[in-house]
Amino acid sequence: RKPPTLRRSRRRRARQRPGRPTPPTLPAVHSAMALLGDVRSFRNGRLEFGEAAAATAACRDQGDNASPERPSLEQLVSSQAFLVISVGNCPQCEELAAFLRARDVPLEVYVKWDKGANEYPALKEALATHAGDVFSFPQVFADGVYQGGFKEVMEKADAGAFDDLFEREFGLEPATLQRWAERKPMVVFSLPNCPQCDKLREDLQRRGVPTQDVFIKLDKAQPEYAAFKAQLQKLTGREKFSFPQTFVQAVYQGDYDEVISKAERGEYAAVFSEAYGIEPAAAAEGGGRKEAPPSS
Repeated sequence: RKPPTLRRSRRRRARQRPGRPTPPTLPAVHSAMALLGDVRSFRNGRLEFGEAAAATAACRDQGDNASPERPSLEQLVSSQAFLVISVGNCPQCEELAAFLRARDVPLEVYVKWDKGANEYPALKEALATHAGDVFSFPQVFADGVYQGGFKEVMEKADAGAFDDLFEREFGLEPATLQRWAERKPMVVFSLPNCPQCDKLREDLQRRGVPTQDVFIKLDKAQPEYAAFKAQLQKLTGREKFSFPQTFVQAVYQGDYDEVISKAERGEYAAVFSEAYGIEPAAAAEGGGRKEAPPSS
């Protein structure tokens, strides 16, 4: 039988053995770690995830030898395709996080800065070179390019500006057009300089439809158009299509000819009456001359 003091000494060494840190007990930490099987790092009492944590570790390892041309903010920005910088007690940070979570954007895009940390003034100064001297959080970068604060990023995300990036980096299926189609009783996707789009607008206006709330004009010159076209191909089930493309109660209705035919047969009378207060007799009126359709 070994002396009691020896047994206690071995127990102390086991408790002090390297590589066995006590796990954090905060519920938020457990929740985040359960969702991520990724690199994570505590920094000034804050938990960081993914490549952002790796970049932070690299900054810490370099210490005073870090290159002044590569400050820690720039390393974070270059380390991941989409970066959301937030701080504690920030309602807009939480609102943006909820908005992105609803679109299944992973937690690894978020980095929370501690205003009480020694390095915070330098980080804030570096961020000001992008955001200006006066700014609020959150602040967002995409593909290394500054995107703006809460309002700008919410507008861009809702407009589908990040669809291609989210699909490329996180495997998320773009659904901007589907969300738009689901928001309104009727949605017509159109193009500039599209004769049939103009004719359908005129026809629906004669029926009493508030076309300013129905038509959504896409633009082939915009960088997100390729993603929108791919979404329309999936939503319509058609590899090739012409504009306009119409959805009623989020259900695909077809191109110009198909929609005009359905409208003339009164198939939209119930929807027009319920959504826009249009009498069935008025909804059945309309029509117009056909033009050559622009292709997708």
